[in-house]
Amino acid sequence: MKKQGSYRLFALMFVFVFVSLACYGGGTPTPAPIQQQQQSQPTPVPQQPTPVPQQDVQPTPEQQSSGGLTTFTDQNKYYAIDIPSDWAYSQTVDSEKNYYYIDTFTSPDQMALVENIVYDDGKPFAGNDKGKFALYLLNTFYSKTGKEGDIRVSDDRMMEDGSERLIWTSKAGGYSGISFLETRGTNTFLLFTVEWVNSAEDQYKSTLDDVIASYRVP
Repeated sequence: MKKQGSYRLFALMFVFVFVSLACYGGGTPTPAPIQQQQQSQPTPVPQQPTPVPQQDVQPTPEQQSSGGLTTFTDQNKYYAIDIPSDWAYSQTVDSEKNYYYIDTFTSPDQMALVENIVYDDGKPFAGNDKGKFALYLLNTFYSKTGKEGDIRVSDDRMMEDGSERLIWTSKAGGYSGISFLETRGTNTFLLFTVEWVNSAEDQYKSTLDDVIASYRVP
């Protein structure tokens, strides 16, 4: 009787455990889906335009509408001239002391040129200073040798507009020129020059005479 009762008790406990497992479910639990978080996109930053550096622009001649000529006006409006449009333009500047600048126009075959020197060191010109300084500039910029004695002045006279005209020749260089000197105010000195190779004088005489005739104060 005791043994049979033990078996029944054991069977009853087994049934109880089996029912408990069945009620709570013995399957593998299904994991809850993980919601993927949307990555926030970075807000685009508007690009700023790259600044373009300003370039120093040298004065350029203003094209005329007809006649094959270019009207050039000095950057300080000291003078204006009419130049053949196919002549090359360049400017030389005193980079050390900024006392002078030179505007140069050269014919395509480099047999003639037109040039103007503007000089101002802040000191006034008086008396014979202008004539002496003009000779200094001729010997410095137009002498073939770079020394006194090469430039020979054959004519020196005052003009009706108050300027002084010098007709000269470079003995060693084989070229000649006509220069006009004047001052603006008390300190600014201008030396305007037309120059030609002696062998091309007949070719360019009329053109250079026209350039001289066109010289004016704008």
